[in-house]
Amino acid sequence: QQVAQAFADYPPDKSLYIVASKSGGTAELMAAFDYVWTLSGGNGSRFVVTTDSGTSLQILAEERGFRKVFNADPNVGGRFSALTDFGLVPAALLGMDFDKLLASADRMRKQSLAHVPAARNPGVALGTLIAESALMGRDKLTVLADAPVSALAGWVEQVVAESSGKHGKGILPVALEPLGKPEDYGDDRLFVYIKGNGELEAGISELKNAGFPVIEFPIESPYDAGAEFFRWEIAISTACSILGINAFDQPDVQDSKLRTIAKIKDYQETGKLAEIDLVDVKDAKKAIEEFLARPQSGEFVTINAYVPRNPEMIEAIQKLRLSIRAKTKLPVTAGFGPRFQHSTGQFHKGGPNKGRFIQFVYDAEKDMDIPGQGLTFGTLIRAQALGDYEALKAAGRKALRIRLSKPEDIKGLL
Repeated sequence: QQVAQAFADYPPDKSLYIVASKSGGTAELMAAFDYVWTLSGGNGSRFVVTTDSGTSLQILAEERGFRKVFNADPNVGGRFSALTDFGLVPAALLGMDFDKLLASADRMRKQSLAHVPAARNPGVALGTLIAESALMGRDKLTVLADAPVSALAGWVEQVVAESSGKHGKGILPVALEPLGKPEDYGDDRLFVYIKGNGELEAGISELKNAGFPVIEFPIESPYDAGAEFFRWEIAISTACSILGINAFDQPDVQDSKLRTIAKIKDYQETGKLAEIDLVDVKDAKKAIEEFLARPQSGEFVTINAYVPRNPEMIEAIQKLRLSIRAKTKLPVTAGFGPRFQHSTGQFHKGGPNKGRFIQFVYDAEKDMDIPGQGLTFGTLIRAQALGDYEALKAAGRKALRIRLSKPEDIKGLL
C-alpha cells in the first residue's frame, strides 16, 4: 500500500530516485528498486546510487547505466553517516548550501577536539551526562521536539539505540512520545528538548518545575543540523565508553536478517509462510491488557507496527502510546516496520531485557509482485516481521503478535 502510493505520487517520468544502501543489499530497498525499475522501463537516467565502494549495488548501477554513483566513506558506520554522501546527496538535491552545512559541523568539531576540557566539549559533556544519568537509573532518554524539527529526533533515536543497546546494557531513546504532565513520568527519564518554534515550551517548563532533568537544544536554522549530527555522534561514543559498550558494532542485527532470509526461502519453496503466535484482532484488546498487566518499574513498552507509515497511522499509534502509558506509567516507544529494524532493532534484542514488545501485522488487501523475486511486497514484510519476532523470542524478550484485518484496526484498540 505504501509502496504503491509512493510511486503514484512520484512516478518515474517526473522523479529522480536515490537508491541508498551502505551494504548494497537491503531487502526492502532492493524490492522497491526492482519494482520502480520495471515501472520506469529500465531508464537508468532516473536513478542515482549512494553506497560503499565495490558493493553489488554499485556494480548493478554501472551495468544499468545509472546517472551517478556516489561512494561514501567505508570507514564510517551507517548510523554515523549523516555527514557523508548518505546525508549530503539528499541535502544537495534539497538545495542546501554544502558550505554552510559543513561549516556548522566544523564549528562543532573544533569545540570537540581532544585538547578541549570535557566540561566545555559539547559532545563529551552531553555524553557524560547521558551515561551518568543512566548509571543512576535514568536510562530512558526521552527525546521531545517541536514539529518543524522533529525529524532530528528520529535520527537521534537510531544513533543512541543502535550504538548503546547491546550485551544487556544501553540507553533507550523514547523518541517523539506525546508530551505529558509530570505525573505521567517515572524517575527513569532524562529529557531532551529539540526546540524549534517553541510549541512544547509550556509543557517542558512544567517538567523542569517538577524537578525532571531537561537538556535543551535550540535549532534556529536547518544548517544547525550539521552541528547537531557531530555533537550527538561524539556524545553517544562518549556515553558508550563510560558504560563499557562498543558504540561501533551491532551484534544482534544479523539474527533477524538471517531469519527473514530463511522465511523467504521457505516461502519460495513451499508457497507459504509458517506464521506463529498470531492473535486475531477480535481478541487483541484482551490479549494486550493481559500482556501489559503488572508493569514493573524500569520496564518499557514498544510498538512494532508493520503498517503503512502515513499521517493517519502515525496519529493512531501516537494515541495508542498515550493509552498504554496512562495505564502502565511506562515509557512507550514506537516504530514502523521494517524501518525500525535498522534503527532500534539492535536495542530490542541486545539491550536490557526490560521491554514488552507488541507487534502488529496485517493482510494486505491489494498486494503487488516484486519483479524477479517470486514473492509480493506483503509477503516480504510479513517475513521480516516473523523473523524479527522470532529473534525477540530467541533473545528472551516478552513479545505479543497481533494480526489486524486492516491497518485502521489499531484505532479500535485504544
